[in-house]
Amino acid sequence: MEAEKKNNLREIITHSAEETIAFGRTLAELLSPPKLVLLRGDLGAGKTTLVKGIASAFEAAAEDDVTSPTFTLVHEYRGPRANLYHIDLYRIDTPRDLETLGLDDLRSDNSILLIEWGEKFPRLQWDVEIALERDGENVRRIEVRE
Repeated sequence: MEAEKKNNLREIITHSAEETIAFGRTLAELLSPPKLVLLRGDLGAGKTTLVKGIASAFEAAAEDDVTSPTFTLVHEYRGPRANLYHIDLYRIDTPRDLETLGLDDLRSDNSILLIEWGEKFPRLQWDVEIALERDGENVRRIEVRE
């Protein structure tokens, strides 16, 4: 992993899924609840892989138990320090559809909402934005912006 920090932006390049997971583990302090986190990136960019590390760091789920919520829309992982909600808005098209998910009901003092494809809904207010970009088969450029 190669890391660089500029102001409120942290940038890292990972060279494998394992390094992306490991970087996710390092984000636990930054993501202390309550937080609303935008996970931005194309299909296959590594968003769910990063969530594996985050969930592991919060002891909310084993890495192998974290899967993409593309069809279920929301996966919940409960840990001793935080409840993580991994949310995929790829198939949500309208503000009305978004309302039916009840995201406001998931927000609490010990919750972290990790939202994929949330950029489709600009009214959502992020605490942290994490952008993942493929830069080769296994290489990922990850930018964390507070």
